[in-house]
Amino acid sequence: MAGRFDGKRVLVTGASSGIGAATALAFAREGATVGVAARRADRLAEVLAGCREHAPASVALPVDLADLDGVEGFAETAVKELGGVDVLVNNAGIPKRRRAAKLTPADLHEVMAVNFEAPVRLTAALLPGILERGHGHVVNVSSMGVHMFSMGAGAYAASKAAVELWTEALYLELAGTGVAAHLLVPGTTDTEFSRPRDDNDPPFPVAPGSAASPDEVAAALLDCLGTDVFVTYATARDAATAAAKNADPNGFLAAFLERLRG
Repeated sequence: MAGRFDGKRVLVTGASSGIGAATALAFAREGATVGVAARRADRLAEVLAGCREHAPASVALPVDLADLDGVEGFAETAVKELGGVDVLVNNAGIPKRRRAAKLTPADLHEVMAVNFEAPVRLTAALLPGILERGHGHVVNVSSMGVHMFSMGAGAYAASKAAVELWTEALYLELAGTGVAAHLLVPGTTDTEFSRPRDDNDPPFPVAPGSAASPDEVAAALLDCLGTDVFVTYATARDAATAAAKNADPNGFLAAFLERLRG
């Protein structure tokens, strides 16, 4: 049976684990040839093996997107290895759990470089080729930190907010070209991203059962490519939370502060 993405070439960044790995595997199961990109070559090899069970021509593309000067060269390599890119999923990102009083210039530079500048530059490098073919998709993965509260992670949330506004501009600029921009907003997901890690202050505990699975988020991401909507929330719960804050941001934050004080 034909897959939804038969013959498409998909580049997924941050594909060594979590949402990125699940997304790469989901595309491969739907017939796409996938380029899996991330820093950890050993973990990429595991994801690649899973992709090749469904899409044998898939490739691993190790890269450190914190090296901004290497982004354009990486884009050239991806095009050469895949024969072109029809779908770009900008999923790579780093958390930065640090309160404002402790945030350093190095923290700020790192989180903005990886979470905002790298996807912008990678998109800019690949977009001319996608536009020339007249069809394709760019999917930028954001965070519910932009849509509920970002206490203890303001720089991270700000980097994702920048991604959202830039994606909004891209969505409008691409109208009528055959190429579409999409924003995918996952909430807390059961991945290593949401767990304690080096160079991050301890996260707030996640209530059992409150996190989505990477497969749920990947499914929402693939489904959004069949729509014309700008923003897709990974779960109905995330959409409801965002709607509640948008309707009354003052009241939403006041209620959160009340819970903290209680």
